[in-house]
Amino acid sequence: MKLFNFFNKKPKGIEDSKFNSQQYQIEILALARTVYFSEKQNYDVVKSELLKEGLNNKQSDLVIENLKRLNTATADKFDQDLASGKIKDIKIKPNSEHIKGEVDADTVDKYIGFGAWQMDRGDFDNALELFDKAIALNERATLAYANKGSLFLQKGDSDKALHFYNKALEIEPDSVEILENKMEVLFDTMKNDSDEEEFIRTVKTILSNDAENPNALVYIIQFHLKENDLEKALKSVKKLFSIHHRKTVAIQLLLAVFNRFPYEKAVAEFSSFNKEIEPAGQYQLEYCKGLYIKGINRYDEAIALYKNLNKIQEFSWNYYQIGIMKNLQSKTDEAFKYLKLAFDMEPELKEDAKVFPELENLWDNPEFIKLIS
Repeated sequence: MKLFNFFNKKPKGIEDSKFNSQQYQIEILALARTVYFSEKQNYDVVKSELLKEGLNNKQSDLVIENLKRLNTATADKFDQDLASGKIKDIKIKPNSEHIKGEVDADTVDKYIGFGAWQMDRGDFDNALELFDKAIALNERATLAYANKGSLFLQKGDSDKALHFYNKALEIEPDSVEILENKMEVLFDTMKNDSDEEEFIRTVKTILSNDAENPNALVYIIQFHLKENDLEKALKSVKKLFSIHHRKTVAIQLLLAVFNRFPYEKAVAEFSSFNKEIEPAGQYQLEYCKGLYIKGINRYDEAIALYKNLNKIQEFSWNYYQIGIMKNLQSKTDEAFKYLKLAFDMEPELKEDAKVFPELENLWDNPEFIKLIS
């Protein structure tokens, strides 16, 4: 998105007293930063935009040098000054000469960009003024409505946030980013079946536009589980796990779905899924299969699985799970053997062992205390 142009273009450059004023420098640097990050950190694009603003080459180069300093290790001073209050009360006033039908799309976008910048600073009143100006110039300025939604959400007004997200979606009904914002508001404010229906419709709309959207997949899996629609839950959790197999929520939902199936069906689905998933996820899937088998108390079977995984590649958590199951089988000496192997590979696991419920019976054991010390 290109950003805000409400300075008159002056081919010979901005008049020196204006260019050197603190207010102008703050505004033009904010513009430069926004263009820089929205245009893949391309300084050439930034300079082109500055020239369009009416700066001459020398002024544009000076702004870019200031921008480069902001992007170095000492670049946080500007933000620190804002946060500390050394620089405060920055107001960006709409240009009264900008009238609907007489400005281009870039000008509208730039009001939205400045509004977003002010919103990030916490100046909600000025941000709202800028968003409203963008809407006054173009009543179909989707991002102005969406940003107003985010602004009211930050102010704690969920009803207004939803209102403006919906206004934005009337213009761009398939905008995944705006749909995601709406989805999160609906999730946090659900009170009845009607709210849930709207929430699920929103989730499904996101997935119809982005079938691999992780947040929407998380919600739809839980919904399918609630409705006991296990086949749909299985299909969705496979998709989620295939992409995010290292994420805790993907593992938890995978186990939640597979735990709903009879043992034979679950094992068959693990085998089938193993053939479908990319090699990078196969090891993790087998690890999760071990968790599933452990969870239904088939300890010897799970232990054998983890030992086989260690033949492929040693992993501290394989040893850790074996140690836990040996303890559950009351085979304390063997439990210590495998826990030691796990701790030697990953000392941080000692902290987990101190609070892990399935090891609670060992917490006062002198040998265990020695192991975790």
